[in-house]
Amino acid sequence: MTTESILVTGAAGFIGRHTVTAFHHAGHQVTAVDLRPAPAHLAAAAHWRRGDFAEPALLAEIAAGRFHTVVHQAGTSSTRAPAGPELEETNTLGPLRLADACRTGRTRLIYASSHSVYGTLHHRTPIAEDADTDPTRCSGPLTPYATSKLTLDQQMRTRHPVGLDWIGLRYTNVFGPDEDDKGPMAAILSQLLRQAANTGHIRLFDDSLTAARDYIHVETVTATVLRLATARHPVPAGVYNLGSGCAVSFADLAQWCARLHRETTGHPLHVELVPNPAPGAYQYFTCADVTALDKALPDRPTESATSVETRAAELFAAFRDRATR
Repeated sequence: MTTESILVTGAAGFIGRHTVTAFHHAGHQVTAVDLRPAPAHLAAAAHWRRGDFAEPALLAEIAAGRFHTVVHQAGTSSTRAPAGPELEETNTLGPLRLADACRTGRTRLIYASSHSVYGTLHHRTPIAEDADTDPTRCSGPLTPYATSKLTLDQQMRTRHPVGLDWIGLRYTNVFGPDEDDKGPMAAILSQLLRQAANTGHIRLFDDSLTAARDYIHVETVTATVLRLATARHPVPAGVYNLGSGCAVSFADLAQWCARLHRETTGHPLHVELVPNPAPGAYQYFTCADVTALDKALPDRPTESATSVETRAAELFAAFRDRATR
């Protein structure tokens, strides 16, 4: 495989760290940008630059054609972030300037969008990318964060129908190791596994037992991004869902946690049901129709309910190992 010069923004974040690792292990020259310092374990995996992804000097380098591909993982990821100029700049306006620089530099752009753009799905079936504004299929964004992502996707479609090699990836619920710093924004699967491993006690919203989410492991995400970045024949520009294409219920998650805890300790898991503080902003069902990405990248790495369960067991074991050291 040809070695390429890759820029990863948001490189110190959860998905960003795994992205840097994937490109480094594949032999590419990685430049990593983040407002935070380089994680110590990745300091040698990339050339680290501390700063804003949309600072003029960096945009000028991109416009000059320094990088083959920009993988944009930066942004405000909190679903609780308030609407306002800061969120708009970070999640919409800044990425649009980044896209303009990529167009000038003839640089491939892959950026992180979100399944949250769909809001409430009116039918418990996978939803496709072109249904994002169909009121018969979904409510649309339930939070300012989701609105910022949908606005970016819509602007990219409008501004760059041709002339820019770009892909927006609507991640579902990404989970995996090294997610600790995300706190309450970590995938609910990871949060429950950590609670079960550390305390033998998990907490679920009392209205969520029939809810279900589409989960995808972070290594499946980064392997897909790597394939898209290095594909000899670019995937058609546009927005694509990236998830497993199947939904796992919260009741199943609780059963997984109970079984793993019982097999490890011999004791039952305690499940506490608590009120949901924000039911109006809660997605009770998420499931991505990944037909478009399957067609565009037919040999891509995929996820399934079985692989999610296997990865969940691995993550539980890692949490348990740390808790008992």
